[in-house]
Amino acid sequence: MKRIATILLLLVCAAAGAVRWLDVMYYTDLSTGFVTWGSYLWRYALAGGVLVLLWLAGWMIPKTSAALKGQSTAQGLLAVLCGVGFAALGGVYLAAFGQLGRFELALAVLYLVSGVWMLLLGRSRFTPEFEAPTGSALFGIAGTLALYLLTIKRFGLAPTGIVRVNNTLEALAALAALLFCTAQLKSAYIPGGKSARWIWLCGMAAFLLCTCLALPSAMWTWLQGQSELRSMVEGVCLALVGLMGAVYALTVSSEEK
Repeated sequence: MKRIATILLLLVCAAAGAVRWLDVMYYTDLSTGFVTWGSYLWRYALAGGVLVLLWLAGWMIPKTSAALKGQSTAQGLLAVLCGVGFAALGGVYLAAFGQLGRFELALAVLYLVSGVWMLLLGRSRFTPEFEAPTGSALFGIAGTLALYLLTIKRFGLAPTGIVRVNNTLEALAALAALLFCTAQLKSAYIPGGKSARWIWLCGMAAFLLCTCLALPSAMWTWLQGQSELRSMVEGVCLALVGLMGAVYALTVSSEEK
């Protein structure tokens, strides 16, 4: 029952994403992030309504799950895919080394660290018995620092505001990815902890915000020639984190053996 509910909610998130694609393509000024038709409040009502559904459904998820205590090929595959994506993102940043400021250079290096961390995390999920990705959680913490900086960048350095729907959703996507990866980090070293419900909620929220709501603007803005390649790749990497969140949510919602 829990897995069926999770699948249905993922479909709801995907439907919200389809509406978002249409909104970005036809009713959004890409250069400013303002909407060109209807009220911006309806956009937030859509995202907020789905988040409330996720929060209510999260109470039926158990606090512990066998899926966090042993092998999970699905989790491993998505973690490896995210690792490749973040490594590529770091490479795209460093390809324009001469144009990078100190903040962006630090972000590029941390993206590479995130890539390595995700690859190590993925490898650990393929082992038959639980195995921590590294001997110390410090490397895992370093692997999430890029998302801290990205969240600061999108909330503090980008021109955000409640009427700039695109910019605000991108900032919320970075925050959702950070929350999920932080919860994921904890479970990677303390698998017996009561964190399955929080991972489910953060994973579903990351799928909604990163994959379904933020990716459309990142892709469409780049296709229209109004953003740089690294911004598009950044959006794709966050979308991969959202997909990983969906996989974690599906696996932890299965009945514990």
